[in-house]
Amino acid sequence: MHHVTARASGDALLFGETADRRRFAQQLRGVISDYEWRCSAYCLMGSHFHLLVYTVEATLSAGMRRLLSDYAHWFNWKYDRQGHLFVGRFGSRHITDDEHLLEAHRYIALNPVRAAHCDHPAGWRWGSYRALAGLERPLDFLDVDSVHDLFDSAEAYRRFVLAGRRPGVRRLAGSDPRSSGG
Repeated sequence: MHHVTARASGDALLFGETADRRRFAQQLRGVISDYEWRCSAYCLMGSHFHLLVYTVEATLSAGMRRLLSDYAHWFNWKYDRQGHLFVGRFGSRHITDDEHLLEAHRYIALNPVRAAHCDHPAGWRWGSYRALAGLERPLDFLDVDSVHDLFDSAEAYRRFVLAGRRPGVRRLAGSDPRSSGG
């Protein structure tokens, strides 16, 4: 399991409009299918994105190279621009235990809230929170079942994520998501 991020170069935006995010999601769907990944969370911000992906084989680098390259070529063509869209290589953190995985889910869901783009994670259309919380139908590449198995339910997922919105709460050490208030 990997928490993957990539950021635009300089002051560039990765997603200038809705169609850009839709195109990225379409390309992500193809990479997930072709490389047999499981995606359990995503958040598409303006200048960067986050993914939680599980790879069966060691295909993270190949898949991300394809995703970033294909999207950058399309984006540069669409906006008649040249040069690098992404700053350097993608970043990834290998997730080795459930506690880290839980916190990665919380971090990704709350990213737009902490960036002051919305007051509640359900207010951000371009992430997986709404689908994982049972508020909308998920994109077909999102592995909702594994997340609900991890948290026991959509309600427990919501409670755990929302507990992180409290002032001063970044991480609930030793907490069980099934008993988190929120």
